Amino acid sequence: MGILRSRQAGVALITVLLVMALVTVIAAEMLRRGNYLRSSFAGQLVARQAYYYALGGEVFARQLLAADLQQGDEGRDALDEAWALTEDAAPFEFDGGALTIEIEDLQGRFNLNNVIDEQGQIRTDGLMQWRNLLQALGLDSRYADEWLDWVDVDQQRLPSGAEDSDYTDYRTAGGFEADRSALNLLRSMRPEDYAELEPVVATLPANTPINVNTASAGVLRSLSPALSVSRAEQVVARQESGGFETMEQFRQAAGVSAELVPDELLSLQSNYFEVRVVVKLDERWQRLRTVLHRDSNGAITVISRERIGPSAVSEREQ
Repeated sequence: MGILRSRQAGVALITVLLVMALVTVIAAEMLRRGNYLRSSFAGQLVARQAYYYALGGEVFARQLLAADLQQGDEGRDALDEAWALTEDAAPFEFDGGALTIEIEDLQGRFNLNNVIDEQGQIRTDGLMQWRNLLQALGLDSRYADEWLDWVDVDQQRLPSGAEDSDYTDYRTAGGFEADRSALNLLRSMRPEDYAELEPVVATLPANTPINVNTASAGVLRSLSPALSVSRAEQVVARQESGGFETMEQFRQAAGVSAELVPDELLSLQSNYFEVRVVVKLDERWQRLRTVLHRDSNGAITVISRERIGPSAVSEREQ
């Protein structure tokens, strides 16, 4: 009888220990999940705050661009104006973080959609400019035909081009492309070549001229093979001190006549800008890239907005 009671007591003790162990495991798991939920909620809160800070930076950029047009400045946009100097400005600091703003004139880039018109038909001058740009950068000339086949409306393959039948996982755009990253989809595009093109091209929702006050040397050389490297570099140097007030000044500096480069390919003023805002909040990044259109009355319209982040701060970014 004593042995039976001893066994029962032992079983009861083991049962109690098992229950306690189970309760401990459940409590630990609840605590872990609670910590995870709190951490997740805190991360979402930081992301939301950082995004609103980034939108605030975008609003500031829009105000700068609107004010620039109101000030007149003889109807031109140049690199010595306030909107163009945001990259060099000190970060805007706030409690727990800071943000930086950079505004770039997208008409200082070659508009990839210039190779066709709004009906998807070939624009000879735009295609020639695209070929010139590839040559100036020392890149494969096949990209010219492949891109034209990508955006034109027909399915007639150019000599070095590629149409829908040449792609297995997707179809060509058949019209204006919305993002320059579509270059990566071309049949022959190499990553290192895209890296060369990405900083000098854009995809704007209309045919646009090149702003000679903001274009890089490579983009300027796309205007005509007659515009030499040295001339293009002289133009870029002139941009740093305010650029050109008249097209005649530019033509003299570049050494190109209206016969070589038609007036409709050139401009001193721009309508499309890219705003890049970077926010650091609670040791995390939030990035916002916005393409804006500014009309002649100063009205600003958002063409696209891309949100990137938040991501943890890396050592290289600190």
